[in-house]
Amino acid sequence: MSTLSFKNANNWNEFPELKNHIIWWNASKNDRNIMYTSNSNSVEWKIRINDFPNEPCYTLIINNKETIHFDDWPLFWSRPE
Repeated sequence: MSTLSFKNANNWNEFPELKNHIIWWNASKNDRNIMYTSNSNSVEWKIRINDFPNEPCYTLIINNKETIHFDDWPLFWSRPE
């Protein structure tokens, strides 16, 4: 898995395609660091919980590549209940 620096976080403006992408998340059962998973058009999405507050709260991983670190859950994504 590629590693993205924690220096860049909450930079949603660099990923406008993610803002319009509706994701339905499922609770992860296989990895204690991965909270949620989703499969969108055969692309694997994961949400990892980080060592908050020393690191951003979450990391979005798409096809095993860290894409963005963020603290607040995007309004445009669902959460499993």
